[in-house]
Amino acid sequence: MFEASAVDRRGAMARMAMLLGATTLPFEAFAAPMASAKGHFGTDMFALLSAVADTMIPKTDTPGALDAKVPVRLNMMLANWASPATRDALGWALLRIAASTPTEAGKPFVKLNAKDRAAALRAYDAKALVRPPLAPGEVDQPFGSRRAFADPEYWRLKQLIIDLYYFSPEATATELVYEHVPGRYEPSIKLTPQSRPFL
Repeated sequence: MFEASAVDRRGAMARMAMLLGATTLPFEAFAAPMASAKGHFGTDMFALLSAVADTMIPKTDTPGALDAKVPVRLNMMLANWASPATRDALGWALLRIAASTPTEAGKPFVKLNAKDRAAALRAYDAKALVRPPLAPGEVDQPFGSRRAFADPEYWRLKQLIIDLYYFSPEATATELVYEHVPGRYEPSIKLTPQSRPFL
């Protein structure tokens, strides 16, 4: 499967195509979404997708998923390049998140404050990404395989949100360092608060 440390931009595009159930993704799939373009999800589901993405990657000292327009981009990809089965599967994954987060106040997931949303999603994440025990004679799947988790479509949704975020101009400009021509090898580089991972 895909190892995070070994994926370059081309590999990330191939990974997103696989996660969407598409054969390939054209470059325009990653272009800035047009305001007039129609996405797959309606208003309520798009609000849920936005709340989930914002909870997974909130704005801190770097842009968050909403700043990087991750929900808009994913919604457009679902409308234009995803298979019908993928659209349904990711929609159901979002609805399972919403259904699994009852609160004392009875508020839906999208109406929770950021702290309560994070706690609810953390609890769902812990259940959804459990690897079920192997049946007798069953061969173990690699960790990256979505078949290995209790809710494989949630894993798929989470990977798409993360991949789209790190593929965005906002994330690459603030969180990753890209050297077109790497410099000389310098061991023991001092890390500072401004240090970012390399792409």
